[in-house]
Amino acid sequence: MRARGRLARPRMLAVAVALVVPCAGARGADVPGNLTLPLPTATPSRPLSQAEGTYGWYLRGDVGYRFQRIGAASSSDTAVVPAPTASKLDNDFMGGYGIGYQWSWLRLDLTGDYGGRSKYDGTTASGTTLTGQVETFTALLNGYVDLGTWAGLTPYVGAGIGGAHTIFSNYSNSAAVAPMAASATPEHQWNLAWAATGGVSYTIARDFLVDVSYRHIDMGDVRGGPVGDLTLKHFTGDEVRVGFRYILD
Repeated sequence: MRARGRLARPRMLAVAVALVVPCAGARGADVPGNLTLPLPTATPSRPLSQAEGTYGWYLRGDVGYRFQRIGAASSSDTAVVPAPTASKLDNDFMGGYGIGYQWSWLRLDLTGDYGGRSKYDGTTASGTTLTGQVETFTALLNGYVDLGTWAGLTPYVGAGIGGAHTIFSNYSNSAAVAPMAASATPEHQWNLAWAATGGVSYTIARDFLVDVSYRHIDMGDVRGGPVGDLTLKHFTGDEVRVGFRYILD
């Protein structure tokens, strides 16, 4: 009898396990789906802050003051426009805007800038005074290299190349005697332009940077006066600029 009882226990245990396992599986199948973890969803990428390394499109705007210089002035027809022996072009304000893209430490942007009407004064050997106004529009493709970031400050260097549209208007000859002209219509001219830049930007918000820079720009020659006979050679500017960059999401 004892032997039979001992054999009966393992059989009863096996039967119980056989009954419990299917029931547990059935109950597990009835468990709500909240035990199943959802698959991770991809989050859209966005530009990082400059300190983290920025990638993406940005808008920019700048204002500044341009210290302007011209080389020697000449006349292609001294019977119409006397040749100046001394010339001066006033300094003036400028401003512009642009759009660009940044890959971490490298940036490229396309900018357009306007230089306000600056007064020109020329003096001839006989004491005649020639006057006028010079204004400019420039369009440049620029490249910059960021040199690292410390406490939100990022110094950089850059260069640009493009075109300069110069306008000489309000020409006047104070002592014009025929065939010299006392006035002339505005003269427009496009020149090759290039620039070199150095500056520093500061991150004041995740997507917003303030920029302070110096830029030297060369805008070629300026033609003005009657039939464009007056030429102001080698027009350049040294600009102190303040601006902003807004990184687009």
